[in-house]
Amino acid sequence: MRKLSLFSLMFMTINLLLFAQEVLTTGELNVWVINNMNHSEVEIKMELKSSLCWDEDHNITNLFEGGSLYTSLSNQYLEFLACWETSVSNYFRTFGLGYYKFTAKVNGIEKDSFYIDYRTSDLPYNFNSGGMGDINITFNVSDGKFYYLNTQILFPKYTSIWQERPWISHLTTGLEPLPPDNFELSKYSGHPYLTWYHSYDEGDYWTGYLIFRSVVSGRGSNPGIFSKIATLSEVTTNYTDEDFAINGPMTAYYKVTAINGEKESESTEMLDVYVGFFKESLSEINYNYNLSQNYPNPFNPFTTISFSIKENTNVTLKVFDILGREVVVLVNEELNAGNHKVQFDGTDLESGVYFYEIRTNDFTDVRKLVLIR
Repeated sequence: MRKLSLFSLMFMTINLLLFAQEVLTTGELNVWVINNMNHSEVEIKMELKSSLCWDEDHNITNLFEGGSLYTSLSNQYLEFLACWETSVSNYFRTFGLGYYKFTAKVNGIEKDSFYIDYRTSDLPYNFNSGGMGDINITFNVSDGKFYYLNTQILFPKYTSIWQERPWISHLTTGLEPLPPDNFELSKYSGHPYLTWYHSYDEGDYWTGYLIFRSVVSGRGSNPGIFSKIATLSEVTTNYTDEDFAINGPMTAYYKVTAINGEKESESTEMLDVYVGFFKESLSEINYNYNLSQNYPNPFNPFTTISFSIKENTNVTLKVFDILGREVVVLVNEELNAGNHKVQFDGTDLESGVYFYEIRTNDFTDVRKLVLIR
């Protein structure tokens, strides 16, 4: 975390009159320190609290963890600069699209703090579209409180840029997602079968997955150009490649990425298997309807629900609480005959007993699952 000296901040010092009149450059959170009559050392600290943070291009970054600014002057404003602020060098850019805690200390003693959320893909595009997007705050040393600038209104303990500047929307689609976890390649009904989980990071966002494949002649040959072969929904965490059969004279390489709108994650590791062109007819495979017990169970916060369907049909898979209220719809689409897996994320739910129900035109079943925090 960067620590800036008072000397490096001198160029930012202006008087209160100029501060009130100046049109500040875009991408700032400014704290005006007032009533420091005893010239105490005041520290305003900005600290990244979210596990993920994104830059101005909506790519995941570890550059903007915050920093501390100091003053012992009676009246001075301290300027925290966003990652999209281009008027200064990158060293002075303090925050990105993350969730931050601000803390004020006087002579090392904490006086006040607040949290502000900048995690939206509407930044930086609409930062100044409806007015000035900069946040301007007063820290009054005499009572140790944060206020809105030039008011006696306390700054809220928890807030966000879209609450403070309503023309900025809270959008998470478009922020780069993390790649899938636990990517595995096995065999199902004679075909390559891919499974994975999504990232376990609770601060991640995603809308689906892409499957890529490269097939080359010979066993053990290096992969060639990868082609996208499937786009899957955010709740689908498996894929059967029915174009090829296991055990043949060629090598098939696979990798998976997560997508969030138009943003794509880095890929999983690359896995390979020997394949041939033989394709077993689905009509020769006899599937049955079945809803398996989720695993793990109890779970926290992720678990996998497996089920199989006898024929191509519309499928709904829903989770309910113990009072029968619908919690989430995991599947609501037409699926092909075969085995399927869905990952359930209980991050936003309380501990307790829940039920999941599958419905098709000819089959219904219910099972219990337990979430333990």
